[in-house]
Amino acid sequence: MLYMATKSISIRELQQNLKSVIERVARGQVIEVTRRHRPVARLGPVEPVGSFSPWPDLKARTRAVFGERIVKPSASDMVAEGRGNR
Repeated sequence: MLYMATKSISIRELQQNLKSVIERVARGQVIEVTRRHRPVARLGPVEPVGSFSPWPDLKARTRAVFGERIVKPSASDMVAEGRGNR
């Protein structure tokens, strides 16, 4: 992502225009927040988070812990049933 030039704004301006400032930050601009013309904070876009790892295989984990003493229905079946069509 390309970063735009840093812009300084006062705390008051940030309070009055928070939504538009956050939108600019989300687009890549770095904003320096000042109090009495001195920098006190810097707002910048968050680095993209990698993909989340899927749920571990609950059936395999249950087998590893309990061996063949598996209770029916399995934990993964109960989770899937609880989720419904989500």
